Amino acid sequence: MYGAGMRIGDISIEPVHDGTAVLATDMFINSDWTEHQHLLDDQGDLTIPVGAFLVRNGDHLALLDAGVGDFQNDMFNGGRLLDSLRALGVTPAQIDTVIVSHLHADHMGWLSTDGSITFPNATVHIGAADWEYYVEQGNAGRRNVAILRAAEEHVELVHHDGVTLLPGMTTRLTPGHTPGHMSTVISSGNERLIVLGDALHCPAQLTELEWEFVYDVDATLARQTRAALVEEASVANTTLLPCHFPGMQAARLLPANDAAPQWVIS
Repeated sequence: MYGAGMRIGDISIEPVHDGTAVLATDMFINSDWTEHQHLLDDQGDLTIPVGAFLVRNGDHLALLDAGVGDFQNDMFNGGRLLDSLRALGVTPAQIDTVIVSHLHADHMGWLSTDGSITFPNATVHIGAADWEYYVEQGNAGRRNVAILRAAEEHVELVHHDGVTLLPGMTTRLTPGHTPGHMSTVISSGNERLIVLGDALHCPAQLTELEWEFVYDVDATLARQTRAALVEEASVANTTLLPCHFPGMQAARLLPANDAAPQWVIS
């Protein structure tokens, strides 16, 4: 079941399904799942969605992240993103902007297909520190480096916070999970949506801020980034949109009289 999307002012954001990933609970370091059993499947694993978000912004069609691609292994079962886009009435050639949160395999897998750019009319924005670490230094592995190199002519590197990529859409550097991890802030009036990439992996981390993820490049910095984002979400009209929450849905913090505020995922 996938969310129907949401709006921030005149900007719409829709989930685009590519597949799933299966995470063992011990991939979350220091974790205790006693209070979070409802998030686990029948095998005691965390099955999470993999995909992207389609943003309709005036005359622009943007994609936030690019799925895992037509790729299957013990963790990933991908390959549906292009069909999911078509179900939303969009072809790859209509996408003019791609913003990649970070260069792990399940966020950049469709940037190229069989050596050719998948979104031929799009500018691809990637955090500069991730490009250096994963592509120039080769830490992405041979398959992923080849995907990225095939798209390189379309890539523009992002070096700073607050860069406006499209009207109402700016960069937010959120390092830790990867060196150049980048969130996207979508704003209109006093409404803000922060699209997080993998700054948070599952709803348990909204309250279990100390849980580290096995693939965090800098676990301490990732924990600090998570805490800062969760604190920022306490501001009225601020919503967090991670990539891997159930249904690819957003999280917001609701204040409560005489009680602790409650997270709502919708």
